[in-house]
Amino acid sequence: MKPQKSLEWQRLYQKAVAERDPDQLPEEIARAEAAILSRLKKLTPNEADEPERRAIKDALVALRALKVQHFPGWK
Repeated sequence: MKPQKSLEWQRLYQKAVAERDPDQLPEEIARAEAAILSRLKKLTPNEADEPERRAIKDALVALRALKVQHFPGWK
């Protein structure tokens, strides 16, 4: 079950990154961020989850950059 939960945030992240419609982009980013935060709450503080935590950190950085790039007023 863990791999499937892990894949959901990744799927939504990839969808947000691939979104080309500026009207849909905010919604896709919000969905990805919500899935990531939900997944973070379920991760345990052990080494086995560390690679996924690093991937999540990278995804959040990328989503923030996407917001800044497409919505200059966002900080």
